[in-house]
Parts: sequence; structure tokens; C-alpha cells
Amino acid sequence: MEPYTVTLTSCGRFDLLEATLKSLLPRLEGPVADIVVVEDSGDRQVFDVVGEVVGKDATVLVNSARLGQMASIDLAYANVKTGWVFHCEDDWEFFSDGFVGKSFAILNAFAQVSMVSLRAREELNPLVRDSDTRRLDGIPYFVAEPSLHPEYFGYSFNPGLRRMSDYRKFAPFADMPFGERDVSYCFKRLGYTMGYLEEPAVRHIGDDRHVDDPKLPRRARSLGHRLFHSARKRWWRLHRRLDPNADPAVRIMRRLERAGSPHD
Repeated sequence: MEPYTVTLTSCGRFDLLEATLKSLLPRLEGPVADIVVVEDSGDRQVFDVVGEVVGKDATVLVNSARLGQMASIDLAYANVKTGWVFHCEDDWEFFSDGFVGKSFAILNAFAQVSMVSLRAREELNPLVRDSDTRRLDGIPYFVAEPSLHPEYFGYSFNPGLRRMSDYRKFAPFADMPFGERDVSYCFKRLGYTMGYLEEPAVRHIGDDRHVDDPKLPRRARSLGHRLFHSARKRWWRLHRRLDPNADPAVRIMRRLERAGSPHD
């Protein structure tokens, strides 16, 4: 394993942040270069929480005004000095060991795998739950078939190891109008897919504590709102087809082509 940095985005849910850090830190393997925490609420209590669990060696950044998830990730990654990053958020509980080394093995073996997810099959999108199990040097894993969904399964901000070189092809993430969905779509357009460990290592603990992102559309809570979101997604997919210049993936691919091969 090479040196890697742990990044973690947080937004005022300090009990969840503490639980995440306490479950994650004992299970990290190999040379951890730094732990970078970005707090988007502006609350400096984060220094006390991180200091108590991690110690003084962590890098803690507090946004004076809310930047949202994408810009907070860009800020965290701007402080990463390693070629690898283990990305996490403030609402996950880790319960199994060995996932870092297994993730390194998969990412080193498959350049088209953008990240390695650690969630259990039954928690994943139903479209990928029946994916065939594969093995790499005894490590059971599976990959998502990109064609299963128009945008998803190219990338995710669920906990997992990933390459900084891949991020830099698409940075800044804050330029993506619909956040994670657009990021995943852009990765897919360049031929990436996601890998998953067959043996899960993390569970989500923040389902009932969602924090709306000020830079992204609010989560749909009513039937009318869900129908509106569904219609808007379909409109955006049609818009991409009719006007390729409106597609962030197209703009990124053109930029990469000017700089060299998209897969360099």
C-alpha cells in the first residue's frame, strides 16, 4: 500500500462525526499521511471533536459560510498531498477490517474502476445487487454494469479509496450542476465503473439526519416534490441529447482531449 490521505466532510452533526471517526481510525491500514476534515456548518466545535478522537495531527478546515458538499470536497482534496485518498462523510459506521488493502489491490489491477465501495449488497441500488462475484487474488468483489442507469455507477461519495489523478481530470466538482449524479455520469462517459467489496465494512447511520445542501436541489420529501424531481431529471437527460454543449461531461472530455488522452 502507498501513502494515502483520509478526507471527511462534516456539517454540524458532531455526534455522528465522532462515531464515524471512532469506528474508522482503528481499522485504517498502511501509511496514512493525513486526515483532513472539512466542516461546512461554520461551527468550530469540530476542532474539539476531531482533536479528542484523532489528536493534533489532523488538518481541520472550517468554512466561514456554507459551501455545500461539492465545494467542500474540492477544498479537502486541495489539501491532499498523496496520490490516493480515502473519502468519507460524517455519518458512517465501520465494522470490519482489511478493506484498505483490498481496495488498493482492486484499484491497482483495474484502471477503469474509479473507487471501491464498502457497503453491503442489500443496501445498494437494486439494479446492482445481482452482479456476479469475481475474485482477484482471493479477494471477492463485483463491479457495476454502467449501462444499468443513465447516470449512476460511475462514481460515488460513499466511503472508499480512490485515485487523486482521476479526480483531477474532473475537478472542480463544484462545477457540476447536479452534484454526485453529474460526477458519476462524467466518470461513466470516460469509461469508468465502480467496484464493490463482497465483504461489507460500513453501514450508513445518518438516514434520519439529512442536511440539505445549499448549492443543490433540496431532497424531495412530498409526492409532488418527488414527481417534480423526476420530471426535471428526464428533462435534463433530454437536454443533454439535444444540446451536447450543456453536458458537463462533454466539456470535460474536450478539455482532456486538448491536454492529451482522456485516459492518461
